[in-house]
Amino acid sequence: MVIAAPAIAEIIPVGLEGLELPPMAEAEQAQLETLLGVQQIDVLSTLSPDRSTLVIAVSSRVFPEERRLHFLNIRTGELSDALALEYDLVSPDLPLRWIDNDTLRYVQQDPYGPWEIITLNRATEIASRTRVYPTQAEDGEVLGMAPDFSKFAVRVYGETEDIIYIVFLPSLRRLEVARLPEDLEIRPPAWSAGGTQVALVMASGEERRLYDRTPNAASLANPVVQDALGRLAPADNPFYQHSTVRVFDFSQPQPLRLELTAPDRSGDPFAEASLSADGDRLLVKRYRPSQVAGRPQPSYVFPESAYFELYDLDGNQLDTIAAEPLRGPTEAAGRFLGSDRLLFWGADGLNRHLHLYDLDTRTLTPLLLPPGSVDPASIVASDNGSTLVYGFSSVTQPPELFAIEVAEVLAGEGEPRSLTTINAAAAASNRVRIDEVNFSTDGASATRQGFLIQPVGSAFPPQGVPIVLWQQGGPGFSMTNEFATEVEMPLNLLPNFGLAVLVVPLSGREGFGPELYRALADGQNFGRIDVQEGADIIRQMIQQGWTTAAQVGVTGCSYGGYYTAQMMAQFPQLVAAANLQCSLLDTLTEWQLGYSSLLSYLVGQTPMEAPSSYIQASPLYNVAAMRTPALLFHGSDDFLQVDVARNFHDALELADIPVTLYEFEGVGHSLYGSGYQPQAAQLQIEFFRQYLQP
Repeated sequence: MVIAAPAIAEIIPVGLEGLELPPMAEAEQAQLETLLGVQQIDVLSTLSPDRSTLVIAVSSRVFPEERRLHFLNIRTGELSDALALEYDLVSPDLPLRWIDNDTLRYVQQDPYGPWEIITLNRATEIASRTRVYPTQAEDGEVLGMAPDFSKFAVRVYGETEDIIYIVFLPSLRRLEVARLPEDLEIRPPAWSAGGTQVALVMASGEERRLYDRTPNAASLANPVVQDALGRLAPADNPFYQHSTVRVFDFSQPQPLRLELTAPDRSGDPFAEASLSADGDRLLVKRYRPSQVAGRPQPSYVFPESAYFELYDLDGNQLDTIAAEPLRGPTEAAGRFLGSDRLLFWGADGLNRHLHLYDLDTRTLTPLLLPPGSVDPASIVASDNGSTLVYGFSSVTQPPELFAIEVAEVLAGEGEPRSLTTINAAAAASNRVRIDEVNFSTDGASATRQGFLIQPVGSAFPPQGVPIVLWQQGGPGFSMTNEFATEVEMPLNLLPNFGLAVLVVPLSGREGFGPELYRALADGQNFGRIDVQEGADIIRQMIQQGWTTAAQVGVTGCSYGGYYTAQMMAQFPQLVAAANLQCSLLDTLTEWQLGYSSLLSYLVGQTPMEAPSSYIQASPLYNVAAMRTPALLFHGSDDFLQVDVARNFHDALELADIPVTLYEFEGVGHSLYGSGYQPQAAQLQIEFFRQYLQP
């Protein structure tokens, strides 16, 4: 055991045996264990034909490998163990599909290579397996299986391009349907209910091997980098020229029924697609490319917003849906819900909610959900679209599954019905209040919305209390109201231990329109504008008496860690304590060895062209301006190299700034899903308690 002891500067390696920390008070230790014991609920299957049963997985966020599978009766809320699935379900192509009310079928890759189609009867606990694999040496992956298991899509890797085939069962005949040029990606296939039609979307991909670091320098000539810099004219841009949707109808002698290409359809690239159950209509999501100020050409790889279009299979455009709540490029999505509606979800301000679109009246109606966030991965509907099940959480509601009857809700006669109480213990232990807040920032045309989470019983507005400003990873991802107890996202962790958390989405975040989303890349804003906004907000809280400069902390993981370090460098007088996690600290190193395209997009130039911009945007080279005590968390296997975090620690030590780096063995990018969370949580709580004093 390693015993953690205070020191002005120290690097503490944390092995699998963990840390020996001074114990918390008994009541606090019990509350911490309960909060960290929150369970993740994943929906794994379609709804059974009688609309009664789902397969769900329940797993610990701290130890996700401790997963339990259940059959959930959505009428009664009863859970029964799915023991027949526990040992055989490894890496399935979701969702598992009900063949009848007792029989499930799914596809997954066998640990030894072949793909298997597995059929399981839950009543008899009898299973059958059909293996599918090439007899010749061939590298590739299965992209998806038709709902009726009559065919599947496979991608075969090539040196310069990949080939997409549809493989027919049981004959094993295969049909080439696309060739994928280098640097492009293909989205998971969208099938009609009977598997007769399939839609394939070829779209821009960022860097295919983003997490594979290399000792070789990034290529300035790479089309992804050139697109990010706004230097590729549309005629020369592969992400524009090759953005394509193809729909195949295998009931026709010539299966290719519809082909849409970006140059022929207004120029905006395609993102993803959904087919109606009968295969007659196609819903496509499209990206509006970013036109960054000062750059000659748009970026298609880094779009600024999204909208949706509806087509028939003759290529006639039937509708355009461009509503404000659906403009987020990364998190907005949609699908058919029965024969006459579409279901959409996306980040809209501080919430991630569901919306229904009536195809006849062309009206978008938000479902009346409480403040909070739907889990997009947990959404499932009955075949006719009448019953909808979804996961939901908020700061005051731990994750649970809910159901609605669509007709009742639209008629104003029904409301969401809770299906599970899996996290009842966490709900009882969660003692917080949440209040929406608004701030003005220099140069902003609108106020910045957010929310303040405090211990239950606290006054609002607060007076003279410690407040920790939190920022999400990314940039780009939304920051919505959801339940989270991890150190990377301590919305429910710190407030339960006396430390308020302030959440305000700043420039670069989804859910507030394309201008805010694009703002980090405009001009020379990267590394500055959102940091300045945070400083403006802290000053307003101090002026209003909510807190003092001696009581303000900052934390975040990944880009949130970068943001924390930039606050230390640019506004040391406003930040009393900083907890940096899995942080980007050196943009020069990162451009050479990692995410060169994103940095090119954000900065607008390369390090060879503007070294001073990259140095200014790198916390590692600006330690001389820092004064803030720092607590660093970093995994030994993080793709953001731990060596850089060590150098940052050493630079702070040389500047006589109190700093401790905990280096967690075997951990990648963030501690989420690792057994280190309990120790890290205690370290985070005690660090902010130590430094955020009145």
